[in-house]
Amino acid sequence: MRKGLKILIPILLLAAGAVLCVVRWQAWFGMPIEPQWTGDTQQDVFVTFAQDSVPGFVRTEAGWQDTLTPQSLDILLLGDIHNGLQKAEYDTLAARVPQADIVAQVGDWMDRGQNYYRQLLLREWTASELYGTPVINCPGNHEYSKGIDKQLSPVWSETFPQPDNGPIGVPGKHYYVDFPNLRFIVIDTNPLVRLVHLTRVLTWLRTAMYTAGDRYVVVMMHHPVFSVAKGRFNSLIYTTFRHALGEADLAIAGHDHSYMRRSPFVVLNTSGRPKTQHIRYATDITSMDAVYGVLSIERTRYSHHPSPMVLRIYRLSDGQLIDNIYVSHD
Repeated sequence: MRKGLKILIPILLLAAGAVLCVVRWQAWFGMPIEPQWTGDTQQDVFVTFAQDSVPGFVRTEAGWQDTLTPQSLDILLLGDIHNGLQKAEYDTLAARVPQADIVAQVGDWMDRGQNYYRQLLLREWTASELYGTPVINCPGNHEYSKGIDKQLSPVWSETFPQPDNGPIGVPGKHYYVDFPNLRFIVIDTNPLVRLVHLTRVLTWLRTAMYTAGDRYVVVMMHHPVFSVAKGRFNSLIYTTFRHALGEADLAIAGHDHSYMRRSPFVVLNTSGRPKTQHIRYATDITSMDAVYGVLSIERTRYSHHPSPMVLRIYRLSDGQLIDNIYVSHD
């Protein structure tokens, strides 16, 4: 009897596990079932710096030069929108930051990497006052399939074509965009589960930072080095990038659906559902409010070094300034 139970119990457990995996396969290892899109299909793609010609910019030896407001470079920073902003909110942001030359988004702009959510995003964006503004974007975890072998949705790549100057042999989107006073580096933190990929990306990142010259270095990624939300600490990201990114002027991330500043690390959330539990460090500035940032660098006429870079953080609901970050090159 006991011998029969020893054989039967593992068989029953394996069978129950197999049934559970079949039932939950889509939720655990793949994208959720895509809703049916019933509206008009939008064929637009976002304007990015992968093109030879970018509205409001001209390519120079020093990088992309702003031609609309050449006295400064102003970047509107957004994070974790999850299809949560509509035309009215984008129009409000355009009115609050009329000088914005670029929109930078730290991932999870689409709630899922599916055509349905792409169409929702395009419908609201193309009708807004921000349409046509060049975009710098990195993939979030919501644009990836689940499971061990994560795959970036082709919908993301089609929507946000990016410069091809990342590390060779590493899947995902790693790239940088040069401006006269700024090198903006993007890291895709989602597929970095293989040691060889981590090593190549870290080596490429260090090289991209060290060859920036006198430019400010801003790095944007989805998963943060320091996590403010309880239970979301990523030891792999922390161990790999903490020291390297500590030498950047700013390292901007999202994912935690909260605002945190622990210089040079900044975590943004513009529309994602707030997390309820937090770990608060004594040196942190944190907020549960949805926020947006405006990163500005004024053109310098009389100094070899660029003027101070300023990041201002505003509350999304009323535009109230809640934090100021100043960075300067001595």
